[in-house]
Amino acid sequence: MKVQILMTQSCYDQIRQELFPPGDSDEHFGFGLTGFSRYHRRCNILIRSFILADKSCVHSQSGANVRPRREFTQYIWALAKKSNSGLIDFHTHPFTNTHVTFSGIDDASEADSFPKAVKFLGDGPHASIVLGTDCLDARWYDPKAKDLKPVTAVKVIGDKLITIIPASSLLRSRAAQELIRKA
Repeated sequence: MKVQILMTQSCYDQIRQELFPPGDSDEHFGFGLTGFSRYHRRCNILIRSFILADKSCVHSQSGANVRPRREFTQYIWALAKKSNSGLIDFHTHPFTNTHVTFSGIDDASEADSFPKAVKFLGDGPHASIVLGTDCLDARWYDPKAKDLKPVTAVKVIGDKLITIIPASSLLRSRAAQELIRKA
């Protein structure tokens, strides 16, 4: 299934502003509550709202790590269940500007959290976005395959449509092109 994430320009601006506060080089975290539409092996995930994990909602935070409090995560999951929403977790890698990717810590955390989200909230799809200062990567959890897969595109809808191709989707595309070239 091809999955893309959609949000308004004002939502995108809010997310970037709240996750990258001026003069702060720590990682930051938040959740997006989402709706989605499926059609012909494709899915659009629409971000309805974004909720930042402020200092009171974080267990630990540094320039290389952010860990939300369990109570905050439970609160957000309860909101998602009550509103029949899916979830996107957002966090930053403020030390990266042009080529952000998910870390091994991210991989381990999501291998634990996504199956729990599916059990509590349903199949979703649920997703994750990591933001560098000038880039992003995004992936979604496929509950049937029990695997993380790249999001095809993140689309920002404002006066103009902006299409952002996540890093892992770009890498997959370039690898496929290289295989075709060698064939």
